[in-house]
Amino acid sequence: MEKVTAAAFIQAWLDTVNLRRDYLLNIWRYPAQFTSYIKGKDNSIIEEVANKLNLIAYATDYYSIDTILYKKKDLVPGLNEGQFWFRDIRVAFEHENTFNEKLREETAHLLITNCDLRVLVSYPQNDEKEIRILNYLHEIIKGNRNSKAISKEESFLLIFGYENGFEWNGYVYKEDMWKNLEGHNQE
Repeated sequence: MEKVTAAAFIQAWLDTVNLRRDYLLNIWRYPAQFTSYIKGKDNSIIEEVANKLNLIAYATDYYSIDTILYKKKDLVPGLNEGQFWFRDIRVAFEHENTFNEKLREETAHLLITNCDLRVLVSYPQNDEKEIRILNYLHEIIKGNRNSKAISKEESFLLIFGYENGFEWNGYVYKEDMWKNLEGHNQE
């Protein structure tokens, strides 16, 4: 698999979180612990997702990106052991516990990152706010000069997690609206 698709990513995500459901539900309301488990360095959700996609996770805020997923060949050649400079990024991953208009910052940051897939995970509190934020983020992406390519390639994925029912919804940016990844919701 050369390019990671939104569908492949969400499936790897769902497979991983569903196996860890009980633990995630136990720490859901503890933001620091929850965030660390999602994107930390040891035994994190994103690390397992990367493994499922045959990628490597670098979870050390590379240029303020929470985590990047890459292949070994994406590293700049000639580096010493423990050095990480990338010439290619497969997936740029951002995780944000706070669901509000500040998601614009994560969205904007992802938009200026050159990669195959941009992923933003967050946690809406209610339907009204979710719709408002979805519309706002869509407006931000639509104003990007590469929005047509992002739509065609389906290279911007939102994942919303819900504690109640332990449900996850995936949305891919399309020019006219968000495309809900049908069949990917789990209870």
